[in-house]
Amino acid sequence: MQGRIKYIFRKGLFAIILSVGFLFTFNNCPGQKSTQIIVVTFGNSTTAPRKNIEKVYAVRIEEDLKEKGIDVKVINAGTPSSHSGSIRDNNFAKIAHGMDRFDTGVLKYKPDWVTINFGLNDSWQDKGSKSPSRISVKDYRRNLNFYITKIQEIKGSVILLTPNPVGKKFNGYHKRRLKKYRRAVIELAKEKNVAVIDTWKVFQKYVRKNHIGIDSLLLDGIHPGDTGHELIANEIVQIITGFVDSEPNISGGLWKRKTISNVGIVTYPYP
Repeated sequence: MQGRIKYIFRKGLFAIILSVGFLFTFNNCPGQKSTQIIVVTFGNSTTAPRKNIEKVYAVRIEEDLKEKGIDVKVINAGTPSSHSGSIRDNNFAKIAHGMDRFDTGVLKYKPDWVTINFGLNDSWQDKGSKSPSRISVKDYRRNLNFYITKIQEIKGSVILLTPNPVGKKFNGYHKRRLKKYRRAVIELAKEKNVAVIDTWKVFQKYVRKNHIGIDSLLLDGIHPGDTGHELIANEIVQIITGFVDSEPNISGGLWKRKTISNVGIVTYPYP
């Protein structure tokens, strides 16, 4: 009898060890979806870290989502002076532009979400009001469309941002040209059925409410200050949390992303 008990015990112990080993192998198998959400913020100097900014919006997004209990990693893929094209398209700034670093700076991370924020450098006219922009609005739109397509092919979701408004000293031809790029982003978002943040509306709503000028949100008439980054982060967090369950999916412990295409065009702020 005692020998039979020992046999049953050994058999049961073996079954437990086998089960644990199977679970360990399953949980560490290549290609299994991580519970962590990956967000890449792709853009220019209005996205990139800055010495005189306490927290750019990429940092704020990660902090805010973690406070909401979401396991997230935010990768800042912003590069100063970058436009949406390649250095071959315009080499005024001798850097890796959007197309030059898209694979290594964005796609290689297999992100769940990508924010795309270009336009200020694309629209810029270096030789006066009659000169062409660094990247034409047609090519700008085509570049954004390319990014959206490639991100969706790897099952990622896109949030487009319009370029932010500029300050009073750029109220002339720079502002008039920039408006065309803002409009292109909004039109493309509707066409592609992706989320879009109209940063112009977000900033203008804030300055009207607080009875201040637009320059109060900008460091130098172009780049957002800390309050501007906070406003942008708030809008992005609102979108992401709207499509991510507040509780883990019990079947696999994964954060389940709801499908944007089932919801339709999402414009922030709402009209």
